[in-house]
Amino acid sequence: MEIFPEALAENFLRVARRLRRETSSRTAPLGLNLHQSRALRVIGDAGPLRPSEVAEHLGIVARSATDAVAGLVTAGFVERTTDPADGRALLLALSPSGRAALEEVERIRAEVGRDFFGRLPETDRAALAAVLERLDGPTSP
Repeated sequence: MEIFPEALAENFLRVARRLRRETSSRTAPLGLNLHQSRALRVIGDAGPLRPSEVAEHLGIVARSATDAVAGLVTAGFVERTTDPADGRALLLALSPSGRAALEEVERIRAEVGRDFFGRLPETDRAALAAVLERLDGPTSP
């Protein structure tokens, strides 16, 4: 049986959408959409950051990052401060409630991963991890 790359791509996208939907539905009670939870993780992991740096880390345009960050600021999860190195620029950092929300997001992500991939036997998970690492690595010429 021949397996076509385009069919693999469709299956991969379908699985990725299921993971995103499940993660999104479980983080929604926190008042976070998927973009906001990703921005929260970036700021928590690499912050304090300028808004443009958040966009760069997320691989999105600055306007989209601004929208996600604005929601986080309104919710009290992120605080804006003036950059001491450049008084015209802003820095974004997690507030104490943002740190707590990030911990919950990380817990939810781990739970979704366990629920979703835990159905596979360990050998299948190891094989899948190896394939994903190869696909995520540098492309060969």
